[in-house]
Amino acid sequence: MFDRNERLRELFRVEITKALREVKDPGISGLLTLTDLELSVDRKNLTVYYSVLGTTQESKRTSRALDRCAPFIHHLLIKRLSLKLIPKIVFRFDDTPRRASRVDKLLGDIEKEGRP
Repeated sequence: MFDRNERLRELFRVEITKALREVKDPGISGLLTLTDLELSVDRKNLTVYYSVLGTTQESKRTSRALDRCAPFIHHLLIKRLSLKLIPKIVFRFDDTPRRASRVDKLLGDIEKEGRP
């Protein structure tokens, strides 16, 4: 069975995704993907990991835009959810997809070199 933190993480993932669709900040550019959420044990802090498919410049703009819109999203969650405590939201860039792509490329290069 799922514990309460797992259920809350999934609820927050769904609601934050909906809220991001309502954000009208022009700084959010590129393809934004939520990769993971980490809810603190005391449930007062929520770290949202994201990745951006786009240029480095788009990633930086999106990072600043997400920092600006975090209070707005927090306010939306307060209005939408009937929970006693809505955690403070912090967005963190997750460069795992970019690193995984680089590792795949390197492995492909090694494989090509090994072929006669």
